[in-house]
Amino acid sequence: VPYRQGMTVLDAVLAAGGTNEFAASDRTELYRKDGAGTRAYAIRLDRILQKGDLSTNYEAQPGDVITVPERAF
Repeated sequence: VPYRQGMTVLDAVLAAGGTNEFAASDRTELYRKDGAGTRAYAIRLDRILQKGDLSTNYEAQPGDVITVPERAF
């Protein structure tokens, strides 16, 4: 998904097509490069989508990678 100024994690996930029934939205992660390497941030996408808790809905930066893993069955 191309970066847009002001884009958040939720904006990026929705622009990529959102989640489906196989997504483990509670294990979503944001990877961001900084001067010391790459840092991982836990994103509680399940809380964002179901409860409106925006505390982990970080503003995206150019080069960020967001992963939503598949749920184990």
